[in-house]
Amino acid sequence: MLFATASAAQGVKFNRDLSPAEGLIKPQEKPCRDEICLNGSWDFQPVPVPTDWVSGKGIPPTLVDPDAAKWESTKIKIPSPWNVNEWGGGSKVGPGTNLPYAPSSVYYPSYPQNWAQVKIGWLRRKFSVPATWKNKRLIIHFEAVAGECVVLVNGKEKARNMDAYLPFDVDITNDIKPDADNELLVGIRSRRLFDKKNDLYTKMSATYPPGSNTHDLIGIWQDVFLQALPAVRVDSVFAKPAVDKNELEFEVKLINESSKSAQISLNCLIKEWVNDKTEDALTAAEINWHLGETAMQLTSNKLTLAAGETKTIIIKSKVNNALKLWSPEHPNLYTAVFNIVQNGKTVDVKTERFGWRTFSINGKFFYLNGEKIQCFGDLQHPFGPYITSRRFAWAWYKMIKDFGGNAVRPHAQPWPRVYYDLADEMGLVVLDEDALFGSSIALNLEEDITWQRTEQEINRLILRDRNHPSVFGWSVGNEIFAIALLNKPAPEVAKVWDNKLVKLAQYAASLDNTRPVVTSDGDKDMDGNMPVWSKHFGHGLKLDQVPDINKPIIIGESGATYYGKPRELFQFIGLKSYGTYEQRNEALAIDVYQNVVKMAKPMLAYFSPSEVCWFGIEHMNLGYHDYSRLPDERDGIFPAKPYEEGKPGYQYERIPPYVTTFNPGLDPELPVYKPLAMFEALKAALAKGGPVASPWDHFQDTSWQKPVYPEPAYNKAVLIASPDSKLAGLLNRMGIDIAAGKEKASLIIIDGDNASAEELGINKKIIDEVHSSGGLVLVFVSKGQPSTAATQLLPSDLKFIPYQTTALQGNIQNAVGKLFNLRDGYFSEMNGDKFMLKQAIGGDILKQGSVVISPAKTDWYLFSGAPENRKCAQELLYEHLEKPQAAAVLTTNFGHGTMAVSALDYTINTPEANIFWQKLFKAMAIKQDKSEGGKKDGNKKHDLLMDGPVN
Repeated sequence: MLFATASAAQGVKFNRDLSPAEGLIKPQEKPCRDEICLNGSWDFQPVPVPTDWVSGKGIPPTLVDPDAAKWESTKIKIPSPWNVNEWGGGSKVGPGTNLPYAPSSVYYPSYPQNWAQVKIGWLRRKFSVPATWKNKRLIIHFEAVAGECVVLVNGKEKARNMDAYLPFDVDITNDIKPDADNELLVGIRSRRLFDKKNDLYTKMSATYPPGSNTHDLIGIWQDVFLQALPAVRVDSVFAKPAVDKNELEFEVKLINESSKSAQISLNCLIKEWVNDKTEDALTAAEINWHLGETAMQLTSNKLTLAAGETKTIIIKSKVNNALKLWSPEHPNLYTAVFNIVQNGKTVDVKTERFGWRTFSINGKFFYLNGEKIQCFGDLQHPFGPYITSRRFAWAWYKMIKDFGGNAVRPHAQPWPRVYYDLADEMGLVVLDEDALFGSSIALNLEEDITWQRTEQEINRLILRDRNHPSVFGWSVGNEIFAIALLNKPAPEVAKVWDNKLVKLAQYAASLDNTRPVVTSDGDKDMDGNMPVWSKHFGHGLKLDQVPDINKPIIIGESGATYYGKPRELFQFIGLKSYGTYEQRNEALAIDVYQNVVKMAKPMLAYFSPSEVCWFGIEHMNLGYHDYSRLPDERDGIFPAKPYEEGKPGYQYERIPPYVTTFNPGLDPELPVYKPLAMFEALKAALAKGGPVASPWDHFQDTSWQKPVYPEPAYNKAVLIASPDSKLAGLLNRMGIDIAAGKEKASLIIIDGDNASAEELGINKKIIDEVHSSGGLVLVFVSKGQPSTAATQLLPSDLKFIPYQTTALQGNIQNAVGKLFNLRDGYFSEMNGDKFMLKQAIGGDILKQGSVVISPAKTDWYLFSGAPENRKCAQELLYEHLEKPQAAAVLTTNFGHGTMAVSALDYTINTPEANIFWQKLFKAMAIKQDKSEGGKKDGNKKHDLLMDGPVN
């Protein structure tokens, strides 16, 4: 329902880069290395999936060649998936849809809507190669392509890639035209087209690590560069700082792709990496650094690289206090500058940033540089394109540091490189995770290709991130136990899956001997085969589930943040759990405070609530401040700067309101974030020197006054309705005695939807008697407008307005209404039709009559029944909106009697509805001889992503 008419939009223009970024070739590496960013306007050609193709067989449709006549007239702005406007909830949200309160996910309004449904497509752009790049190796570097892709240069296939999250390089040296335009074609098929369903385990389908909330993305979604590299060069560097040994080691891979043998020497200067940061939200995330003084110098002996040879060498040196330690409190960074000298000339310069630090395990705890470190952090699902911006990464990390945290888990997949860069710079330790996301339940663990692709991803993840000092360990999966839990395989089958997961962990450990922490987050320690024990807990203090073992314990997710309904949170704050979004947060606050103080600090090596960044702070109304209407496509943050070709980073056309909890300086009317009770309680629990007092440092009293109902005053009722009507059925279920024949009664119940003039005429004398002598006339209207005859009886200033809700509240100023609390009017979990109110009473009568029951300020179906990417935003927006004054049940004078009008849907026949009606009639002093209220239906199937963790 739209609560008000539209008014002027509130969009905000932002005149800086929405996604500040830099290239991969650093200034110190030029002129030996160079690059051109290939981001910008590309051609796009959708390819239809053949109508006879059968899904779920693991055999994708063929990628047919592009058609020269079928390129779209609209250009796509790389980087962005072509279905980017579905990422975060879908484009069909907002006013005029069935999701009016959901945040828009339209970041690129220029993209045609039909792109969102395209599963196969081609991307194309032209490029030229500078003449100065002669004799260089030419590499196209893709930071990440979502989907299975093939890369063609000038019509020749050069590479294929299936991983959606990690970089890959394509050598095109021998395929370019040096003095003409070159054509780059990238053909992409959705990963979903590779799904293979299992006949026995019907939930299984994904034969690749799917990630979270990015499973369906298709396209080039991170930066693309054309790089010019020397033929003789440093191919890769692995920094191995060993603080405990006072030794800095580099494993350097050298390559000679020339046609001649090369006599070279390699030297390395260690320079301080200086962060010229500011604390201002507008500039803090922008690129601003330089290299300082030389701290150390390392050299190697001269060596020979044969033509085509790849050789790995080790260079190392004692440090002897030349380097400052890296830690969350002091994130000191250095850059190793490697120079290859050949015939007295520098032919290559390669830089690698690192930190002087060592992580280790000793008994139950982690140690950093020989000192015990307990990690307190946060995690986040990638809920939309905003996560690709360095601004939002900075804001998230600032929030973690502000509550006293020192750790982060970019959740359920490899995130863009910037998250690990900023963790290095801001001082957060990172548990680095692949995309084997078990909680999605889609993984097909019965297919060998699933495990092979995951192993390949782990290899690429570690190669990308192994030099980040912030990364203290690797997670090879997330909640893989859920696959067996919900598919229910035989024990021997589940054991096979477990063994393969353990092998993945062992493989990760074999690739990186500098980090002892390897886990599958939430999967315990796989029968003792992991070096740490990791579990995810729901709400409550679960000390009895923490094992007494001599290894670090990680609780990587904790709390009822994403699934907790009022009945789960009642134990913490009582009836307030049925109140507003802000009040709900108080329950989360009490829970997290108890868990930190009584479990995490005394017992754990690592603790993270479940998404402080999504549930502990408020969603942001970016570029939207007019609550008299729903937000629309004109609201949000829009770029003031013109679009630039060849620029690293995203150039969004729009950032919609409510898609995120952060405002990194984009909207001048808003802070960086708005803390809720959960954030404040966590901050209090983690305070230096010990926990400090907090309004949420203890459980609240959950008692409440039991309502005292009046003695029955109405023993019989005259019913003006068809005996077989829905209303008659309700009264019968409630045991209300209906007067027979010409029996008199001081209670008249009227079916206002259907009452005819004849029926009202027959009963006119009884109605007049109530009018003159007192009594109660109760009129039910649920269809939108009463019958013509009933309209004549009802007050002229009574209006019915559209108003759909599952939540009702009693008016404490009314004798009947005060007997109802929010729990009595809670229907969001009711099976079937949840909307007890589909219209409401409005108009001037609200000033004259007395509201008994009205729509509640909030409506929990928007939260409890919604996926995580939109539940908080739409709940909060609903509460923020200006709503019309309205009543669900209202009383007004009827001569010497009283008329009560109900707009509630009396046709709903569920246990919850019947319990409500029983209480309402009892509160109105209407006698009931029996009641068929019954118990609420508890047979709903458990959904892991909606209903929370299970053991």
